[in-house]
Amino acid sequence: MTLVEEDEFQILVEDSGNEDASFQRVNAARGKQAQQRSQARELECIVCGETVPTPDLPYLVSCTHEPQTCRDCFAAWIGSELENKDWQSIKCPGSDCRVILAHEEVKQYATKEVFEKFDSYAVRAALGDDPNFRWCRAQGCNSGQVHLSGEDSNIFRCVACGHRVCVIHNDTFHEGETCQEFDYRTSGQKERDQRKQEEASERAIGKLTKKCPGKGCSFNIQKNGGCDHMTCSRCHYEFCWECLADYNKIRRRGNGAHKRSCKYHSDRMPDLDTE
Repeated sequence: MTLVEEDEFQILVEDSGNEDASFQRVNAARGKQAQQRSQARELECIVCGETVPTPDLPYLVSCTHEPQTCRDCFAAWIGSELENKDWQSIKCPGSDCRVILAHEEVKQYATKEVFEKFDSYAVRAALGDDPNFRWCRAQGCNSGQVHLSGEDSNIFRCVACGHRVCVIHNDTFHEGETCQEFDYRTSGQKERDQRKQEEASERAIGKLTKKCPGKGCSFNIQKNGGCDHMTCSRCHYEFCWECLADYNKIRRRGNGAHKRSCKYHSDRMPDLDTE
C-alpha cells in the first residue's frame, strides 16, 4: 500500500506493480478532493470576468492550481492555440501554467468543430509514423493509403480520387518525366545548361556570320568564300564584308568610303583607286 498525503486527506493506493495505474488513481483522487474543496464556491473567470460556480470550471487533472477559466473562454482558448501553435502544444490557459492538454481533455472542453480539426491532426501524425503510408496530394482530397512497394514503384494512385502521386518526391506525379528528368529541371540545371548552349551557338554564329547592315534588315549572312563584296539575299543591300561599308558609296568615292580600319581603305592600299 502507498500512502499519499494531500492536505487534510489521506489517499491509500494499492501497489499493484503498475506505476501508471497507481499514478492515475492518485490523480483521480486528487481531482475528487479538489472538487470537494471547491464545491459551493464561486470564482471569477480570468478571461471574461464572469463569476462561475467552481464545479462548472474546466479542470485539468495535471494542473496544480485552481480552475481559472469558464467553459466558453476555455473552448475559445483551445481554438486559438490550435490555430496559432502546433496541435501538440495546446497548454492550459492558467497564468504561468505549462500543462499540455491531453487528447481527452481537448475532446471534453473544445467545440465539436475545433476537436474534429485537432483529432484530424492527431490521426495524420499517427499515420505519418508509418513509412509506407502516403497522403494524396490532390487539392481538396484528404485521403491516404498504404503504399507497400516503396520507392521500387514510385507511383501510387489515390483510391478516393484517382490522383497519381510520385512516392519519391511526395508530390503530384511529374507526367512525361522520369524522376531524374524532374530533378534536372526543377533544380534549375536544365535551364542553365540550355542557356550555355544558346550562348555558345550565338558565339559560333557570330564568328561565322554577320548581320546585314541594310536599313531594317539585320539578316544573318554567312560567307563561304569568294571576295568581300557581299550582297544580302534578303534585301539585296551591297556592302563590304570586312567593314560593312555601303558599296554604293564605295562606287562613288572609291576606297576612301571604307572604314579606316578596313584593309581596303585607300590609306592601306595607296596604289588602288577602287577595290
